[in-house]
Formats: sequence, C-alpha cells, structure tokens
Amino acid sequence: MKVLSVAGDRVVILLDGTVTDQKYTVMEATLPPNGGPPPHIHHNEDETMLVLSGEITFFLGDTTKVLRTGDFIFAPRGIPHYFKNTGTQEAILLETASPAGVERFFEAAGHPLSDRNAPPLPFTAEDIARMISIAPSFGIKILKH
Repeated sequence: MKVLSVAGDRVVILLDGTVTDQKYTVMEATLPPNGGPPPHIHHNEDETMLVLSGEITFFLGDTTKVLRTGDFIFAPRGIPHYFKNTGTQEAILLETASPAGVERFFEAAGHPLSDRNAPPLPFTAEDIARMISIAPSFGIKILKH
C-alpha cells in the first residue's frame, strides 16, 4: 500500500497492477473541501468511483452530477472529466481504473506521505507543471487548471 499526496488530495493505492496481473488498480482518495483533480482525459483506462463519504460533483463530458455517500459513477476512457468535493467535509472515494497503470502516474506526479492519516500537501504551481509535462507519457492529458 502506498500513500501519496496528488493534486492536493490524499491517494492510497490499495491494489496496483503488480497484484492484479495489470488488469486493474484500486485506490482510495480523500478530498478536502474544494479538492479534486484538474480536468483531464484518460486514453488508457476506464474508471469507476464510489462515494464512501461526503459530496462530490462529477463533471463527465457535458454532464454534471452531484454524488453523495453510496453513489457510483463510470468514467469511460476518452471522455474529459474531473470532480470536486463540493461539500463542507472531507469526501472519500473508492476508485478503480482498468487496466492498471494510472497508479504509476500518481506515483510520478505525487509526493509520498507517511501514512493514510497524513494530510495532503498543497497543490503548487510546480506540481501542476510537472503533472502537465509527464501526463502524456501515461496516456493522460491535463486539459486546464
């Protein structure tokens, strides 16, 4: 299990491609209020997200959905998307990506944290620039921030 700060959120890699025969990745993401990634496109992975707690507004293509505890969404590859914690408390998501591989992007773009209770680090201009520059090598395009 790896714990990372990615785009101002805490991401715990629960299962990576090394244990799933590269079929999928499972992660837990904790987003502070207003947290979430910049708009982006995955060219290699389909994603699913289950809201474990909190409120997330999910932007998928031209659709906007407010998701609350227990809600689930599918984000197919090739469709621009992003999500934001629009609640007042931390929100927790259980994410899957298929096939595996996106976890390597998170490891390259993020910063290691000591444990799953450590607060995420601020998302700096340097972090954004690094994320934008390395994303294409992982089949991801960052659209804007």
